[in-house]
Amino acid sequence: MKNFSTTTLVLVLLLMSWSSKAAAGEVEAASKGWSPFQLSIYSPMQLVGKDRDITGLRVSLLYGKNSDVSGIDLGLGVNSSDNLSGIELSGLANYSFSTKGIQIGGLGNEADYLSGIQIAGISSLVRNDAVGIQVSLAASMVNGTMKGVQISGLNNWLSPKSSSLIGMQIGVFNYAGNVKGVQIGLINACENLTGIQIGLINNIEQGRFPWLPLINAKF
Repeated sequence: MKNFSTTTLVLVLLLMSWSSKAAAGEVEAASKGWSPFQLSIYSPMQLVGKDRDITGLRVSLLYGKNSDVSGIDLGLGVNSSDNLSGIELSGLANYSFSTKGIQIGGLGNEADYLSGIQIAGISSLVRNDAVGIQVSLAASMVNGTMKGVQISGLNNWLSPKSSSLIGMQIGVFNYAGNVKGVQIGLINACENLTGIQIGLINNIEQGRFPWLPLINAKF
């Protein structure tokens, strides 16, 4: 009975996916709309087109691509979408233009904008602004303003020099342009600081004491 119920559920999802794609009966309409389920081998070898939104569940073997994904996104290889709202888990990497939720990548994660959490086996990158938490084995990077916490085994980095961190960095080497908060690491560096640095070497470029061991602070 359990196997029958599972098979029935899969068939219903497949039927809904195909019917949502062909409801308008036109090629133009087929490239729009949404589907509750997506199964992808390597885009475009997937159940529904890459221009369609997925609201529900997407499962990708090697590479899955869709406009927006809302819900759960699972993949062995690479998951890609324009906008993610939900949870994304991949064996290799995740990418979305805007992420609102959680990205977990075996190797890495990338988003243009983040509101949520990134967890990576190697590195996570946000190309613009981020609000939330980045946890990476090697590097956590934001090219803009970070409001939250960066934790990495090696390097936490905000660029350019005009970048801003409001929160905390914990890593071997930490850098941000303007910091309001705390940096904890072996080497900490910033252009300006309102807060505390704790580490072997601490650098506040515009501080009264630009270089200090153990602890540096500016308020």
